[in-house]
Amino acid sequence: MTRHRRSITVGVCVLGAAIAAPVASGSSTVAHKPRPAVKKVQVGDNFFSPVKVAIAKGSSVNWVWSNTNFNTHNVTLIKGPKGIKKTAFTSIDGARGLHFKRTFTTPGTYHFECTIHPSMNIVVTVKR
Repeated sequence: MTRHRRSITVGVCVLGAAIAAPVASGSSTVAHKPRPAVKKVQVGDNFFSPVKVAIAKGSSVNWVWSNTNFNTHNVTLIKGPKGIKKTAFTSIDGARGLHFKRTFTTPGTYHFECTIHPSMNIVVTVKR
């Protein structure tokens, strides 16, 4: 009789695990927001790379000056969405080793240039 009870207990445990498995597998219909991204833009001697960046609202752009630059550069907002303060999106001038990171919370198109080298341009598009 002990043998019979043991097989019933094992059967119940296996059945319980089979029923619980779909719930524990994480199949959920709750939508999760993606983590905000950080896009890197290289500030080189007389260029930004890439020159077009598309990000989601709440994401950031991190401009990084190359350690091999000889020339001084900056990142300056020339035109952006209505209500955006240009000074909040303007870096200091520098040649090497600088970082300038900004988070974009307003959707729209942002046009930047290096005011020292106006041919250096980049467009950041922020999507909803």
